[in-house]
Amino acid sequence: MVSRNNIYISSFFAIYIIALLYLHFAFQLAFREFYQTLFIIGIGLSSIAWVLTKNLTRPYDKPLIKNESLLLIALILWVAFYITFGGSLINKLFPTTWLENQQAGTVITFIKKLFVFVLIPYTIYKLSGFNLGDFGFINTERKSPGGKTLVVFILISITSLLFQFYFSNGAKPIRTGHFSVIQLLTGLPLCFVYLIFDAGLIEEFFFRGLLQSRLSLLLRSSVGGIVCTALIFGLVHAPGLFLRGAQSEGMEEQMPFLFWAAYTITYMSVVGIFLGIIFNKTKNLWLVMAIHAMFDLLPNFPEFVKIWNL
Repeated sequence: MVSRNNIYISSFFAIYIIALLYLHFAFQLAFREFYQTLFIIGIGLSSIAWVLTKNLTRPYDKPLIKNESLLLIALILWVAFYITFGGSLINKLFPTTWLENQQAGTVITFIKKLFVFVLIPYTIYKLSGFNLGDFGFINTERKSPGGKTLVVFILISITSLLFQFYFSNGAKPIRTGHFSVIQLLTGLPLCFVYLIFDAGLIEEFFFRGLLQSRLSLLLRSSVGGIVCTALIFGLVHAPGLFLRGAQSEGMEEQMPFLFWAAYTITYMSVVGIFLGIIFNKTKNLWLVMAIHAMFDLLPNFPEFVKIWNL
């Protein structure tokens, strides 16, 4: 009899392969463009995460609440709406001069995302008796030992930094010596701290702390929770990429929505897999927040330096 976990794993690979073939045959994207992401992140980092956490006992999750499946669907649609149209609608509440200022605009964007991804969903669950510990903010029981957590962070971070430095287009200015030693020494730590909250807190609370942990219970499978959350993590980015245009991903022409749906599955969902594996066994939101920030550090550093005039 085929196990529930094998069904989820097979389904993910089937969806991934279909998306990959669609991009290749419909848009002539070479398979080699996906090798690095699939093998280094999807397989490499996921394998490292699994080995480092396989002996840990999966933490306890609070039981399901009434109509939770409908609540999760509503929250996913809420986040997707924000990514597509909601952010622009909220911007109408602020003076144009604030939004045109890069620093003020960055702060405003962070506050918007904090409300949408964290404060509103948490408040809804708080009313049903949940607390910070239920989402991985606080260790309420035995979680991953401190030494193990540090090892996971160091090894995953080193691998992520090496991948981004050698293969990411976003890190090209760093590879080519565009920044001074002073900029690197001061800017990298500041950018890391900023990303812990802007990327780590915002995305990891919603997708790992809330969505993955609750889907694992609904599906009665931690693997199913990881896989489904990873796919949703990728797909919710598709409408935003479609509306912002191809330039946001370094492409010269606009692409149809189905392209972006397949694109986010092949590129972004695999990142959600290895982060999901780590959170599944540690339930340490701070750990996955820090790893996420480290993964985004080099590609985001040039823009961070420009915005804050470092």
